Amino acid sequence: MKNKSLATLSPLCLALFAGSAWADLEPFSFGASEQIQHQSNLGHTESRQIADWTSTTQLSGAINEPVGRDKLVITGDVDFDRYKHSHTLDSTGYNAAAEFDWSTVGDLSGALGADSHRHQSFYGESSEFTIVGASTDTTIVKNLRNDNHVFARATLGGQSRWTIFGGTDANKRNYSNDIFRVSDEHQWSADLGTRYSTSPDLSFGVTGNYVRGEYPDGTIAHPDGTSTQGRSNFNSKVISATTQWQVGGNTRMDASLGYTSYYSDAFGGTRHFMNGSLNWVWKPPSHLTFTLSLKRSADADSLYGAGSGAVVSSGNVNGTAINNDAHLDTTYAVTAKTSLEMSADYIDRKYLPQQTLVGEASGSTRTSRVFLTAHFLPTRTTDLSCGAGRETSHVSGSLAIKGLAASYNDNYVQCTASIHFD
Repeated sequence: MKNKSLATLSPLCLALFAGSAWADLEPFSFGASEQIQHQSNLGHTESRQIADWTSTTQLSGAINEPVGRDKLVITGDVDFDRYKHSHTLDSTGYNAAAEFDWSTVGDLSGALGADSHRHQSFYGESSEFTIVGASTDTTIVKNLRNDNHVFARATLGGQSRWTIFGGTDANKRNYSNDIFRVSDEHQWSADLGTRYSTSPDLSFGVTGNYVRGEYPDGTIAHPDGTSTQGRSNFNSKVISATTQWQVGGNTRMDASLGYTSYYSDAFGGTRHFMNGSLNWVWKPPSHLTFTLSLKRSADADSLYGAGSGAVVSSGNVNGTAINNDAHLDTTYAVTAKTSLEMSADYIDRKYLPQQTLVGEASGSTRTSRVFLTAHFLPTRTTDLSCGAGRETSHVSGSLAIKGLAASYNDNYVQCTASIHFD
């Protein structure tokens, strides 16, 4: 096995282009993909960098079924990750989600749903640092992050000018490796808001959000400057003004600006800061598409991982840093079957003084990523892509001195083949 190419680790590679004449499968859809990637610094460490090849095979399926006035959507995929040299990191991950969208005869509608995710966690990929009190070099270990999330949503008003909406979420995040248990997190949240449309293209609103959560094995700061390990609680209160604006047929903008009050046992007090977000989509009358997302919040996950510019997005958990995120996507359609894509991210996480297992720590991490990809669509159901990118991170303050975070560089190339039937 060690002498075989990574592609042969999955027999699915030989079947990616099979079955292109499948009949209509509605309401079902299926897919498969194979990705080969090389990273120059797999563990995102400052020293003792490890380079490796990775093969990721994915099988996916979905059901999208109308139920009278309502709709049931179920999606899922299984990922088989295999490494050429770092066999201890071999793992099987998954993503699963179910959502039931309901509506009444009147203007009341909503959704009930749940989702679950599991994948190998690496320092710096899409979340704040998750190893507290140990050297960052130990992050190159098998450590599966599990995220479970349930939610309920309701909206009153339908297509009228005035709508009222609300919802509740419960999140649970844990890590399989005991070293990371200090970052296990449970969170509950509720939001309530209203929106008024002055025209079909412009609306304004106000949203309030309350979050309560805990780190079961976290760190608690005491008034005398000492700290102990135990259940560390936190809560946040967010109020935001929002707007949605459709500028002609080519531009759409969603924005918010608000205020956050955030208490945590980790820093033994309350922090106050301005929050905000901006999502801007521009499709000029050409082959180009631009998408820009900005966010300032205390969310643990970045825009790169969460994919949402919301101040508090469903399925996202709070962290211990104040973050400024920026994400840019640019796509150029060369032909109907060929396109080029560029994505860039900048994530600035500021950690004010807080207690950890190695004492009080503060500082910031600044991470930037650039990735270029070329896509080719041989048929309606197949996609071939190859790309390359670079990620860099710089750490300042006592985070680096105490071994809580590390500066690093990582270069990577990847190619993906996928097929999808629906």
